[in-house]
Amino acid sequence: MLLSSKKDGPGFVLAGSSSLASLLLLWPLAQQALFILPVLAFLAFLAAWTIKRLRLESSLMLLLAFILPLSVPVPFVLDSMLRLPSEPIVAVAATLCILHLMGQKPVTSSSIFRESLWVLPLFAILFLTTVFSEMPFVSVKFTGVNVMYILSFYLLGLQLSRDDPGLFPRMMLAYGAGFVLVTAWALVQYAAWDWNPVVMRGIFRPFYNDHTIFGAAAALMAVFWAATGLAAKGDRYRFLYWLLSAFFLAAVVLSTSRAAFLSLLFAPLTYLVFRFRPRPVVLVMAGLLFMGTIWYGQSFIRERIHQVETLSYDSGAGWVDRQVSVANVSTDVSNLERLNRWRAAWQMFRERPLSGFGPGTYQFQYIPYQDPALMNRLTVTDPYNVPEGSGGTAHSEYFLALSETGLFGLLAWLLLPLRWLWLAFRSRGQRGANHQVMVGILALSTYFFHGAVNNFLTTDQFAFLFWGAGGWLVAGSLSEQCRLKITSP
Repeated sequence: MLLSSKKDGPGFVLAGSSSLASLLLLWPLAQQALFILPVLAFLAFLAAWTIKRLRLESSLMLLLAFILPLSVPVPFVLDSMLRLPSEPIVAVAATLCILHLMGQKPVTSSSIFRESLWVLPLFAILFLTTVFSEMPFVSVKFTGVNVMYILSFYLLGLQLSRDDPGLFPRMMLAYGAGFVLVTAWALVQYAAWDWNPVVMRGIFRPFYNDHTIFGAAAALMAVFWAATGLAAKGDRYRFLYWLLSAFFLAAVVLSTSRAAFLSLLFAPLTYLVFRFRPRPVVLVMAGLLFMGTIWYGQSFIRERIHQVETLSYDSGAGWVDRQVSVANVSTDVSNLERLNRWRAAWQMFRERPLSGFGPGTYQFQYIPYQDPALMNRLTVTDPYNVPEGSGGTAHSEYFLALSETGLFGLLAWLLLPLRWLWLAFRSRGQRGANHQVMVGILALSTYFFHGAVNNFLTTDQFAFLFWGAGGWLVAGSLSEQCRLKITSP
C-alpha cells in the first residue's frame, strides 16, 4: 500500500516529542553560549539513537514533513536564525541517517551505499571551498546546514524509501496538510489588505519568506500529484490525486510567481520524453535544432523583447500580463535586478574560477561586482540594509554555485540531477516503466528550470521537496519491481 503504513500512528507523536524534548531542554542556555552547541549535538545523537532503537524513523519523517511549512524563524546564537520546530528535528534526522549508514551490513546495503557515493563530490567541494572562503564562519554554517539537509532528506529518505516506497508520498501528504494551513493564513492576510496584489510578497510570512518559495513548492507538488494520478490504478484514486494537483495548481496562481508557473511547462515536455522514449540522438538533434533556431532568429527575438513593456509589479496588470512581463528586461526592475545578480556572479566566478568565494558568501561579496548599467531601486549596496522588496542571493542555483564554489562546485552539484535524469532515462526503456521514477523526475523537472532564476535549496521547506523527491526516485530505480502499484490512500 503506497500511502499507508502500520508503523505510523502513535509513533508519530512519540518520535516528535522525543526529538523536541531532547533538543529544547537546554534552549535558554543555547542562546547565551556557543559552547552549548556540542551539548545540543549530543542530545540530537541521543534522540536519534532512541528513535532508531524504537524503529520510529518513519514517524519522525512524517512529523517533520508536516511541520516544515509551519515552522518560523527565531533568533539563535551568534546573530543567526533557527527555524522552529523543524530544524532541531532535521538535525535529529541527519544524525539518524549517519547511524543507519554506520549500522548497515555491506552485503544488504551495497546498492544504497553505491548511490550514496554520488553525494561525496558535493560534500568534498563544500568542505574544500570552505577552507579557502572569504568568510570562513559563514561558510561553515552554510556547509553544515546543506550537508544536514542532504543527509536527512536525501540519504535517509533513500534508505527508508527502499523498504517502504509509500513513505515519501505519505510525507508529501503530511507536508501538503501543513501547506494548506499556510494557504489559509495567506488568504486571510490577503483579504485583510482588500486583495491588493502589491502585498502578495509578504502574505505568506512568517512561514514562507516570500511568494516565490511558496510558488515553487506548490508547482513541484502540483506536478507530483498529477503524475501520481497518471500512474494510479482506478478512476477513484486518479480523481483524488488530480484533485490534490488542482489545489496546488491554484496555489501557484495565488502566488503570482512567474517562474513557478513557467516551470510547470517543463513537466509535460519531460513526460513526452519519458512516454515516447526517443533515441538519444533524436534528443540531441532536437536540442541542436532549438539552439540553432534561437541563434538564427536572435535579432527578431531581441526586437520583440524590447517591445514588451508590461511590469510584473503593476497592480493593474492581469495574470497573463505578469507572465509576459518576464521578457521585459528594459524597465521591469525585478528582471533587471536578476540580470544584475547573474552578471555579478559571473564576474565573481571569473575572478575565482576554481575555489569561488566560499559557500554562503555571495550575498556579502557580490556588491562590488554589480554592473552600474543594471543597477536599480532594488539594488543592494549594503548587505545589512536591504531595500524593501529586494534581498536574496544570486537568484539562480547555477550562478550561485559558480560564484561560491567555482566550476567544480557547479559540476559536483549538477552530478546528482544528471544522475537522476540518467536513472529515469534508463528505466523508461524497461517494460512497464517504473512509475515511481517517472513521478519523481517529473516533479523534479519543475525545479531544474526554476533553479535557473531562483535558489531555494538553502531553505528546509524546499530542500525537503527537492532532495526528498530525488531520494525517492533513486529508491525506485533500485527496486526490483519495474512498476509501482498505486492503491488507496
